[in-house]
Amino acid sequence: MVATATDNQLKQQIYDKLIGYRQDPIGFMTDCLDVKKEHIWSKMVDVAESVRDNQFTAVPAGHDVSKSYVSGRIAVWFKSCFQPSTVITTAPSDNQIRNILWREIHTSYSGAKVPLGGKMTSLMWNVKPSQDILDSLEPAQKGLWEKNFAIGFSTSPDQAAEHATKMQGWHNEWLLVILDEGFAILTQIWRTVMDALVVNKRCKVLAIGNPTDPTSDFAKALAPGSGWNVVRISVKDTPNYIEGREIIPGVAGRDYEERMRKKYGVHSNNYKIRVLGELPDYREGTYYGRELAIAEKDKRIGNYDHDPTAKVYNFSDLGDIYSASLDVQFLRSRIRIIDCYWDNQGLGIPAMAKMMQSKNYVYGDSYTGRDIIESNRKSMQTGMATRDIAAQLGINFLPVPDSSFDDGIQAVRSIWPLLEINKPLCKIFIDAAKGYRKKKNEALSTDDQPVYHNSPLQSWERHMMDALRHLALQYRYGTIGGEMIGYPHPIASNIKYQRDEDAWASNPLEFGQRRS
Repeated sequence: MVATATDNQLKQQIYDKLIGYRQDPIGFMTDCLDVKKEHIWSKMVDVAESVRDNQFTAVPAGHDVSKSYVSGRIAVWFKSCFQPSTVITTAPSDNQIRNILWREIHTSYSGAKVPLGGKMTSLMWNVKPSQDILDSLEPAQKGLWEKNFAIGFSTSPDQAAEHATKMQGWHNEWLLVILDEGFAILTQIWRTVMDALVVNKRCKVLAIGNPTDPTSDFAKALAPGSGWNVVRISVKDTPNYIEGREIIPGVAGRDYEERMRKKYGVHSNNYKIRVLGELPDYREGTYYGRELAIAEKDKRIGNYDHDPTAKVYNFSDLGDIYSASLDVQFLRSRIRIIDCYWDNQGLGIPAMAKMMQSKNYVYGDSYTGRDIIESNRKSMQTGMATRDIAAQLGINFLPVPDSSFDDGIQAVRSIWPLLEINKPLCKIFIDAAKGYRKKKNEALSTDDQPVYHNSPLQSWERHMMDALRHLALQYRYGTIGGEMIGYPHPIASNIKYQRDEDAWASNPLEFGQRRS
């Protein structure tokens, strides 16, 4: 069907009118979309106007405070009023992007009071002109109008590289990137957005979500001086909470706040994340996040240097590609981690031996997993058994006690109160402890109640944490330097042991290897 002059004139009038809403996103939502004026509230205005006025907007938010509702309509406002433009929306899971954010985009589009044009599919809104119009444009302009669309995709680890590559080519006259549940966005995607897509002031980024991870790129955006405008949304900010009744359907209010307060307490991570929209003390789902947060609070992470009067013991996790080790001293009722080593290039035992030889440490015994010592496992590089390679290089590994995974986790948790960590040389170890976490059960998890598998996420952090597990198991159930310096774990023995401080103080490992 050929468009008539009247059709084209009407489209031009609508387009001219839409351009006028560039400075009035809320007006566009109420005049042109499906938003009721009585449902407009302060934080909704703050977020929309921040995207209008700022290049970078970060929105840490509580649960059910209309995050996706607002984000979806901001996407439609930007795509309609700024052309040619590209709107990129992404989230950590397919469910989040497809059934939550893009459901709001579809609802907003279909409920619009004026025709917005284009073709809407499940995860794409294509607003390209007809081929005749495209062919009439200059090549540079034609390329921009070819990318006149909004698109959505999930940033799962197995597709991150593919999406990062595609995104680098999505430049346009105007650009908006929405990072939904931004705290779980992979660093690879985050860096692609910031380094490859944001090239001028007409490129804008909106990152929004529950603040579940204090170590994420999103958390860094919340820091003073980051260049991001931060709009924090608490459940206590909603009209439903302020009025004590349901003003806006589906938005959390006093009932939700009270339930979370009674269930978790106002100082809990869950309350901070899901009610206040504040960063938690530690990453959600981590094995040792709470213990690490306590260690930081107690100032047991700092300048804990090597004590030259005491031997250094090495605890490692060895693999064909990834290897990690900790250098540890036992001093005055403390377990001091003075140094760490990380190999992610498959350099193997020779590189680790060279590292140990370069240190000004007097090494005692070295410990690693029993599977390395007792198996005939061969090195990919040499074809020799790993233990034989180590012995030729002067490292005589001893096996740590065998244990179940759960008992190993408990053993590590039991030694955390004794740890002192030398921050300048153990940054990789600290990062690993912050990130070592359970695998999330996406099928059973909800926004306010995540569910995790009882197994670790297969990420690099587990190798460094396996080295820590070997330390804990040897300390609790074995001997170090010929001395039994730990004490049996109640889970293993069903007996509650009390620490004998006098016996502990007499241990020759306390003040270095004096008996040497």
